[in-house]
Amino acid sequence: MQRIGIMICTARRPQMLENCLRSLTSQEVPDSWQVEICVVENDQEPRSQERVEAVAAATRFPIHYALEERRGIPFARNRTLHEAIERKYDWVALIDDDEIALPGWLEAHMRFIQEQGADVSYGAVTKNFEKQPPDWWYPEIPSSNPAGMVLPRASTNNVLFSAKLIQPPAELRFNPAFLYGYEDLDFFEAATAKGFKIVWSPDAVVEEYVPASRVAPKRLLGWSRSSSAAHVQVSVLRKGYLKSAVKFSIKGLRRLLGGVFGSALFYLPAKLGSERAVYRYFKSRMRLARGLGNLQGVLQKPYRYYEVIDGQ
Repeated sequence: MQRIGIMICTARRPQMLENCLRSLTSQEVPDSWQVEICVVENDQEPRSQERVEAVAAATRFPIHYALEERRGIPFARNRTLHEAIERKYDWVALIDDDEIALPGWLEAHMRFIQEQGADVSYGAVTKNFEKQPPDWWYPEIPSSNPAGMVLPRASTNNVLFSAKLIQPPAELRFNPAFLYGYEDLDFFEAATAKGFKIVWSPDAVVEEYVPASRVAPKRLLGWSRSSSAAHVQVSVLRKGYLKSAVKFSIKGLRRLLGGVFGSALFYLPAKLGSERAVYRYFKSRMRLARGLGNLQGVLQKPYRYYEVIDGQ
């Protein structure tokens, strides 16, 4: 009997969470699998518990609820690992509350694990935009990796892994230092370093709903700033503060100056309606945001992007 736990972290998005849960409870699985779902709400009070219990009352899969009051993504993710160990799961799947699992999602993950002799299956994410991102933002390009390709890392938005990663002797956990991003990449990079095998599983697909608020210019620039700060934090933890501070101070100042110059140069033409100027203006604003993020990382004051919740 294979015991599989599907874990979801959520915060103040009850409708998205319900949509996610219903996509999971509709998965077809063999009788030899014992599947359970666990929701960890990262909040001071149980805002979504009633919604979870309503879905649980109408499904064949047991659904457990836990409240993690310490605010921060690493704390919520580590609570899912704690629940997985307590419930003695053999396999742990992670999915975000703003995603829905397409039919055959769980079966595809398990099939790739078995076929590839892997410890981790990393699946595909397609995005359903309420509003298309602006032209100056990074385009969405589907992965061209061949099925079964070995990867150096994964993220937590669509992944299934062996409980061996979180049991002795490996005992991997999400580093609580990464309050503002990169905690999932760090976790799976550590798994690779310990010899666990991660494979690409394109048939295990989830669809992520992206509300219009998340592709507003302010939020996109905020993400760039937060991501750049997080990369400094990674470097500090792995290479030491002094070496990282020198590197990212220079990079941050160069980006800052270039971003300020470009923003000033293209501001007026952009306001006058030139499409090319709008594109160049926001590219400069992105460079400025990355520079500010680098410097905030050096000062160890990360940008708090994830404190704003998009969707409902």
